[in-house]
Amino acid sequence: MAIAKSKRLAVVARLAALREQQQLIRLQQSQAALQQNQHSLDRLVSYKDDYAAGIGVSVGEKGDAANGVAVNDLQNFSRFMNDLSYATDLQQQQLDRASDACQLDNDRWSQLHARQRRLEELVEVRRRDELHREAIRADRENDDRWNALHQTLKVR
Repeated sequence: MAIAKSKRLAVVARLAALREQQQLIRLQQSQAALQQNQHSLDRLVSYKDDYAAGIGVSVGEKGDAANGVAVNDLQNFSRFMNDLSYATDLQQQQLDRASDACQLDNDRWSQLHARQRRLEELVEVRRRDELHREAIRADRENDDRWNALHQTLKVR
């Protein structure tokens, strides 16, 4: 006898559920990477702000080169701030890429999730149809038996 359509669809639904779970894991990894990139950017920005504020206070206290701030120190500070700005820009780019990847993974998971739910619903509909058909078949068999028994009793 052929395998019931609901059972064949159930296999497809299980495969869809596995694909959905795999994509969910990828999505969770993307979200973790996004959070890590955001955290790194936040730390860089905080460090840059703290460093700039700290140097600003010390320059403000000392005044100018005549009061102890060397031009070389200001150039080093400027170079270091430029390096921090460059690192911040790179981290922002990484964050943007991680955000894009996370969005793509989320979109893919949403599609797989919706497909898997539709397959589950289809399996359930097929099962109900098969049960209904089986019940009708059993009723007909019972009716046929009853009619045969009734005919046998009439003949006697």
